[in-house]
This record gives sequence, structure tokens and C-alpha cells, in this order.
Amino acid sequence: MNYDEVLFSRFAGPAAILSVADDKVSTLKLNDRFLPELGMNIAESEYISADPLTAFDETNRAVYLNAIRNCIRSKEEATCEVWRKLISNCCGGDMIYTRSRFVYMEEQGGKQLIFETIRNITPERRNLEALSDSERRYKLASEQINIYNWEYTIATKEMRPCYRCMRDLGLPALVSNYPEPAIEMGIFPPDYADMYRDMMRQVDAGIPEIEADIPLTVGRVPFRVKYTTEFDESGKPVKAFGSATLISETELGRIRIDNHIIETLAEEYSCIYLVDFYRKTLRVIKQDGRFSLSQSGNTYADIAAPIADHLLRENENDEAARKLLDEEYVQKELFRDSDRREFDYKDESDNNWIRITFQVIERLEDEVSRLLITASVIDDLRARKMDADRLIAEQKKELEERQEMLLQAVEEANRANSAKTAFFSNMSHDIRTPMSAINGYSKLALEEIGRTDSVKDYLGKIISAGDHLLSLVNDILDMSRIESGKMELAEVPTDLGALCTECADMIRENMEEKNIRFAVDVEDVKGTWVLCDRLRFRQVILNLLSNAYKFTPDGGEVSLTAKPLREHGKVVFEIRVKDNGIGMSAEFKETIWDAFSREENETVHATQGTGLGMSIVKNVVNLMKGTIDLETEPGKGSEFIVVLPLEPAENPCSVHPYESIVAAQDHAKKKAALSRRYDGVTLLVVDDMDMNRKLASKVLMRYGFTVRETSSGIDAVEIMKHAKPGEIDLILMDIQMPVMDGMEATRRIRQLEDREISQIPILAMTANAFESDVEAVLKAGMNGHVPKPF
Repeated sequence: MNYDEVLFSRFAGPAAILSVADDKVSTLKLNDRFLPELGMNIAESEYISADPLTAFDETNRAVYLNAIRNCIRSKEEATCEVWRKLISNCCGGDMIYTRSRFVYMEEQGGKQLIFETIRNITPERRNLEALSDSERRYKLASEQINIYNWEYTIATKEMRPCYRCMRDLGLPALVSNYPEPAIEMGIFPPDYADMYRDMMRQVDAGIPEIEADIPLTVGRVPFRVKYTTEFDESGKPVKAFGSATLISETELGRIRIDNHIIETLAEEYSCIYLVDFYRKTLRVIKQDGRFSLSQSGNTYADIAAPIADHLLRENENDEAARKLLDEEYVQKELFRDSDRREFDYKDESDNNWIRITFQVIERLEDEVSRLLITASVIDDLRARKMDADRLIAEQKKELEERQEMLLQAVEEANRANSAKTAFFSNMSHDIRTPMSAINGYSKLALEEIGRTDSVKDYLGKIISAGDHLLSLVNDILDMSRIESGKMELAEVPTDLGALCTECADMIRENMEEKNIRFAVDVEDVKGTWVLCDRLRFRQVILNLLSNAYKFTPDGGEVSLTAKPLREHGKVVFEIRVKDNGIGMSAEFKETIWDAFSREENETVHATQGTGLGMSIVKNVVNLMKGTIDLETEPGKGSEFIVVLPLEPAENPCSVHPYESIVAAQDHAKKKAALSRRYDGVTLLVVDDMDMNRKLASKVLMRYGFTVRETSSGIDAVEIMKHAKPGEIDLILMDIQMPVMDGMEATRRIRQLEDREISQIPILAMTANAFESDVEAVLKAGMNGHVPKPF
């Protein structure tokens, strides 16, 4: 065999031919790459004449010989990694870590010939030891700080907690069907249970790393929970290792100290840059004059260009260097097999070899999101170890940033709780005010029952307070719908001018009673048909007019104007409500859109209001994709400017003339229905409140109805079971009743065998007035919905 052809091929790496007999090894021949790879500054003849086994201690010699024996015995390739002595004529001795690959060649004169290729992997070994040492230090540290850790087996859903978990949280040594037992024990607050279940589903699905901030126990102590998944050889997730780290001020202090220490140790890096691909930023942590980037406004391209330039000067055919300029390739392909890449070049300016290290800090899905780039002079092994330490520092800095985000979230939650407390306090006050009036004047009316004029006055005040209370309840329901995102617009073709006039007419009488000059100018929008939610538009304008009326003294002035505007080629409509009343302070102007917001002065406190009107107005205008502005000054009045982008529409009466006829007929039918008698029509009123039944009966009997009453859903079902066709014509059914509610009673009536009885019309008569409540009663089989008070 021609050994030279094998050894000196341009494709061969550092290699040698070995002769082996009875565990005695000798070197027959080397190629010119072998000794430089080992860093040995000796002659080739000197190395060949020496016994190669003397370079190993007893342990590494055994590993080396065992690999050679396996190669000879199996006649197949074998590998090993060992420490060996480095011999040099100028630098003395040192230890290096090498990887050898053995290929069997042939037997010759009773000796076995082996082809050995060799690689010096000392830097990788040193880095691995550094990382192992870091891991060991982390484990020791985790025992000294408040960290819980556990092991989770994916296939069996079994969790094995650490001693601290068992001691502090009361967990057994083995938890089956995890995480359900831990949730049932109250380790996770109820509002975080689903979040943690979803986290475990991601673990089961094989997500490599998951992290979330979750409070533990009823005390809601903040912890950072993290999972790292372990996979088998086929890539199937088998285990996950979890930890929960207490997030506290003490920990923050420790992180700051650690960061300071690590930054001090990292001084041997001449340049440090942090790239964030998703934010398109590059942070300069440290640099010398090698690249000299500005301190802000940089991106990945600003550092990639000079690095690639240096590498291409060293080797103009270096395709890997050219690909560094391709940001998409760096994110998706460069680190597909490893989180670390190194590039070396000779800097002619200071005659030093420079190592550029790219280290992945964070990934999102299959792409690199954050990247650490460092530059160091290759003259000290300690600089290579500091690469791993630097990564630890960046991870701890990330922890500090997330801690800050958590603290901000806690502050926001506290503010939300304060707002919630203020909401209930104000709501309690505003509900009790009209309730006190209703209760007080009702007692006065009873005491003066014989004095007709006094009783009539008291009843008028009771009705006024009741209307105010109903307005408050309706406003609260509107706010609830707005905040839950359930308020929707029902847009229909509308004459905008007629709608504005209608709003003005509804409050004109109040203005006249107060001797307020009320000017309305809507000529520019009369006959203008648009798509608009009439109810919500009316709600906005009436709220603004009502406020102007309340806060304008007798003899004052209020105006309503509407006109079209053009903005960016589109037609929008501007509605202004202006008064010369008491006005508002600059401080209150900033909070007027908040729920239950009121100016703190005697005039305002003397005026009734729910404190929700302006908040509802703001939200409705936003829902209509419009804007509302306020100009005001104390003592000089206020002006609200509403701008709405309303789509044009055709007059429905001109397109479908019969629609106006149908509407007129429908109105006539309603009017006729309220004008006739209903003698001989029997209604069944079902309500657990005696007062409600009596009130309904009194009202209905005025129209000639025959009324039967019952106080429970069970009795209603029994009555209908034994009723004859035609005996009862319609049922008014309350919803919330004990034992059997109205919807269940309706479902049972609908299941009766007699079809004439089971299909009798049933109307819900209930205080549940949300759209969802209406949908629920119709789904239960009812024919309609009448909200209380009726």
C-alpha cells in the first residue's frame, strides 16, 4: 500500500501510520499537519523515534490502547479522546486534549498497521469543563437560595419533588397525574391553574424550554417557574426538569452584585455587542478602537460588515464570512447545529490574532432572536473560559429585566384594585342616594295618607328617584357591556338631521322650565342619510345635552350644532354641544372620562348624576370610530366636540316605499293594542316575589285581563300539566326563582304531551336585561323578553 498517497492527500487532515504488536505501538510515518496540530515544536524524526505511549498517564494510556484493540479486533473504525503531554523545544511541556480516529489498514510481518487521524480539541474541553463547573456552582447556589426543583416524567405524568418542595408545600415523594393534585392542594392560585395546565401541555408536547411568572400558595408569593425538557435518541421528549425561583428584592440585589462581578471579570474581552434581531437593535456593551461603533442607533449589519471585511482580508474565498452579511441566514441557518460559532483573523494593525465569537442567547421558535458577539485576543485560555461566564452574566441581566417587568405588573394590578375599590364605593353611594329618597318619601306618604296633595308630591319624588335609580342601573349595565366587549352597533339608514332634532326635542321642555335659551342648528345635515346606530347616537347626544342642562344656571344658554366636514378626502360629521354654565377645572378635565368622575364643588354635588355618563359617551364614540374633545374654563362654560365618520346611506323610503307603510302599520298596531280591552284573556303570572305579582296583576287587570298567580316554577309546571286547552292564554315567567328557575320551568312545559298546552306563549319577565340574558331565555323556549321594571 502506498502510505504517502494516503497521508499526503490534500484531503487528509493531521494523520500518522502506526504499527501495533502486543500492545506495543510505534509511529512509522507522519504527514506535515500532524505535529502543528499538536502544537509540538520538534523534528519529525524525533517524534517517530520516541515511544508514543509515554505521552499518556496510566488512565489515558488505557483508553488509547483500548480504542486501538477495538479497531484491530473489529477491523472497523474506532475513536477516543485523551489527555496527552505536549513536548516542545521552546515552550516546555503542557497537557493537551486530543481526539483520535483509528482505521485498520493491514497486517504486515506480524504487525498490525493502523491509520490515525488526530485533532487538538483542548479549547472545547476547557470550555466544557468551565460549563460543568458553572453548572456545579449553580446547583450549590440553588441549595442555598429559595429555589424549588423537581423532575417530571412525561409518559407517566409523575412528578418527583425535591426535599424543600415536600417540606414547604406538603407534596409527597411521588405525585401522580401531575399537576392536578398540586392544583387541588392550592399550591397554584385558582386564577393561575389553567395557565399552569397549559404550561404542562407544552412540556408534554416537547417544547425545549418554557418559563413563566406564577404565584404559589394562597399567599400568592411570586415565583419564576421554568421547565427544561430532555429528549431520547429519537427526539422524543421523555423528562422535564422544573424549578421555581423566588422573585424578591433580595434576589435583585444578589443579581446586581453578580453582574458587577462578571462584568469585572469580562474585562479581558476587548469588544462585546448584544444583537436583538426582532427589535432591530445592537447594544454596545464594551468596545475598543477595533470596530468603533456609535453608542446608539446600530443594527446587526453595522457590526457584521467590519467583521466580514477582516475575515475576507485573511481569506478572500471565505464563504462563511460572506454569509455573515446575510441576516436571514444568520437567524435561521448559521446556528442550526450549534449555539456557538468562532471566526479567527490576523489584525495587521497590532499583529494579533483575533477571535470573534458568536453565541446564541435566545431563540424564538426556529430562529435566533438575541445574539452575543465578542472579540478577544487569542493569547490566554482564560479568555475562552470567560465566554461561558459572559453568557451567565447576560442571562442574569435578562432575569433582572424580567423582574422589573414583574414589579411593574404588580404595580398595575395594585392600581387596578384601587380603581375597583373606588368603583364599588361610588356605586354604593349613588345607589343609596335615590334608594333613601324612595324609602323616606314612601314612609312620609304612609304617614300622611289622608293629605292628597302631600301624598301626590311624595309619589312624584319617589317616581323621580326611581327613574334616577333605573338610569344608574342602565348606565352600570352599559359600562359592563362596554368593558366586556359585548356592546355592538346596530347601524340602520338614518336621517342625521332628523335624529339630532329628535334629541333636541326630548330635552327642550326641561330647558324651557329652567328658562335656558336653547339654540339648535342642524340645517347643514337635514336630509343627510347615513348608517348609524340610532340608540347609541341618541345616548351620546342626550348625555351631553343633559350635562349642559344640569350645569347651566337659570337664564343661561345651550346650543346644539351639526355640520359635515372633510378629512383626508372622507366625509365626517361634527356635532357640538356648548353651554355657558359653570365650566370645569383643568384638573377635572383630565379625568372627566373616568367612571364615577365628578368635580369636587358644591354646585356639582347639588346636581344628580350617575357619574358614568361621560365614560359611556367616550366609549360609545370610540366604538363608532370617532373622537370627542372638550374645551372648558371655570365659570365660562364647556363645549364638547364630537367627530363621527358615518357612512352614507340611501333614504329607505325612496328605495322601498312600502317600508314606511309597514312601519306606520306597525306603529298603528301597537297603539291599537294599548287602546283595546282584553276581557276573556287569561294570563298566568309566575314570580316568587309577592309584590311583583301584585303589581303585574294590577296593571294587567286595568286592560281587562284575567290574572292567575303562582310563586314558583314547580307550581307553574303543575298548573300547566292539569290545564285544559284555552284555559290559560299566556304566561309571564320570572327567571330567578328558588328550587326551579323560570328557564327550567319553561323547558318542562315545552315537554308536555298536550301540544296546545306545551306551545302556549311564554314571556320572560325579569330584571336580567343583558343581550346574553335575552338570548338565554329564547334558547330555553320562551317567546319574548320583558325587562323589569315593566
